[in-house]
Amino acid sequence: MENPLRRCVGGDAESFIKLKVDWLLRRLQGTSSLSHASANMRLLDYGCGAGTMLSLLGRHGFSGTLAGCDVSQEMLAEARRRWSSGSCPDLRLIEHERAPFDAGQFDVVVLSSVLHHVPVPGRNAVYADATRVLAPGGRICIFEHNPYNPLTCWVVRHTPIDKNAVLLKPCEVRTGLRDLGLSRLQTRYIMFFPPRWELFRPLDAALCWLPCGAQYVVSARKGAR
Repeated sequence: MENPLRRCVGGDAESFIKLKVDWLLRRLQGTSSLSHASANMRLLDYGCGAGTMLSLLGRHGFSGTLAGCDVSQEMLAEARRRWSSGSCPDLRLIEHERAPFDAGQFDVVVLSSVLHHVPVPGRNAVYADATRVLAPGGRICIFEHNPYNPLTCWVVRHTPIDKNAVLLKPCEVRTGLRDLGLSRLQTRYIMFFPPRWELFRPLDAALCWLPCGAQYVVSARKGAR
């Protein structure tokens, strides 16, 4: 995230993640397909890194159970070190392409800017494992960089952490989820305006159909048994 353009338009990395958290919380509050009340929701951040999204969810109104998993033991240790509000979520290491959680354990599974770091041949395994831990009737939400946005592509090319990233189009995400039997797929484009441009934030919702936002989110529902 160390990119000079970021300082001009957004501030720190957390301010960008906060935009995704706001979208997710609005989505969960308006989702009638979930069988549990918000206080009973179980949410997994799949590929949680240092736990920033989990921390923001806890600080901004999510009242259910939070958990996270990642392929890096060092990032999980950093997430535990940074956690400062109440009990730390259940954080576990992904090994052998499998998160160490039971099948159907979570009502919501979120992957935030994870898949573009996964080699293309390994992405189907990630879709499958994330779907495995999702409860029947639950929702999966996948946030990714939008390859149709030229500014996003420029930032990715000039950001060290994304050196080997391969961006993916929304249709790839939809296909991966549809092939696993998920339904009610929706694609929404977000981050038309950076964090510092709060005055324009209400326009994001009106523009969500336009494939020009800096990021997009594909959501889908796992059918009930």
